[in-house]
Amino acid sequence: MNRALVCGLVGGLVGALLGGGVGILIATEDEGEIFIASDQPITVGQAQEKLRSEGWLNIHVMEQGRYLEVTGAKDGRPRKIMVDTLTGRLIADDDD
Repeated sequence: MNRALVCGLVGGLVGALLGGGVGILIATEDEGEIFIASDQPITVGQAQEKLRSEGWLNIHVMEQGRYLEVTGAKDGRPRKIMVDTLTGRLIADDDD
């Protein structure tokens, strides 16, 4: 009985440590460069304004949950990026 109790406690502790480690990895994952620095969610209008100021043309923004999928043209080339509205960070950039 004591052996089963000890094994259960040790197994639970190991599981908690592994689960916590995965949580830390997810929380510290590098999401990409900051697109718009803000302490509040960014809006479609803010994203469009930022892109126009960077020389983008024909900007089309599609909301996908908490993300913005942006297509347009910059320097005469078609471009596409994804922005996380909650963090203001770039998630994907086809210019990489």
